[in-house]
Amino acid sequence: MMLATPSAGVIERTRGAVRRSAVRGQLQAIAAGKSQSLTFDLDSAALDVAALVRQATVGHRPGSVAHQRLAAAFQRSGIADVVVDRLAAADALQRIRSAQLAGALGLAHAVPWITPLLSAQEPAVRDAASRALGRIGGTASAEALLRAIRRDRPTRTLIVALARAAPDLFLETALCSPKRAGTRAPVVIAAGLRGRRASVSPLLAVLASGNRRERAAACRALGWIKAEIALPTVAASLGDRDWKVRMSAIKALTRLGPDAYMFEIEALRNDPEPRVRRTGRIATHRFFNKAARPWKWEWR
Repeated sequence: MMLATPSAGVIERTRGAVRRSAVRGQLQAIAAGKSQSLTFDLDSAALDVAALVRQATVGHRPGSVAHQRLAAAFQRSGIADVVVDRLAAADALQRIRSAQLAGALGLAHAVPWITPLLSAQEPAVRDAASRALGRIGGTASAEALLRAIRRDRPTRTLIVALARAAPDLFLETALCSPKRAGTRAPVVIAAGLRGRRASVSPLLAVLASGNRRERAAACRALGWIKAEIALPTVAASLGDRDWKVRMSAIKALTRLGPDAYMFEIEALRNDPEPRVRRTGRIATHRFFNKAARPWKWEWR
């Protein structure tokens, strides 16, 4: 009786798993300060080195000692130089993987070579570049992302990357700068995602004097930050002439504590805009259900 031999595909997958395990072990040892040796083939298709770096630094903040040890090891081995060179490769997959690895390692010196990838024809390359700049962070990364937002349509990936990359007070300064007028709405959203209390005053200023898109974004951002001090101003936006601002104000108030303005929100159930009416109905339904729960519990 002949024994079945494993197929070539199974053997190759097994070899790939062994290589990944070996490289993962090297990276974990370097991150822990137990080794400085790094040897592997960057051309191996089975190796997603960026993912392995992220696994080795789980629980460590960007710029931590573990990240610094890994970045230094990649520099000593010469692999970091190869990564930067391949950011200009003709092959899109090489550019994507290089951007991902540069981001995972936090290679700040790679930012000038990653920035042009924000204009790449391939959406996957643009996405990888945005995420890499978000991970690397710093003023240069944030400025590159802002330029891409101004030049192209502001995408979710770009805005999230900007929120992650921006150093302290970068977004707050951008909100107050007349030169940033063309990108103010995306910056407002990024400030809300970042959730810093320092953004509250600039956001209130945008809510008071911005255009309709900026006012709607400012309402949402203040709600995400849970800035209770903004309650009266956000509540006043329930009477805004633009329906998107009114709808955003309802959503913000559901986070800020709608009980003080529930009658105003309930009045919008008769708003001319169907989407505002629907949002108002959902908000009041959630509020009254929430308010009823303690009573039911006490009655029982």
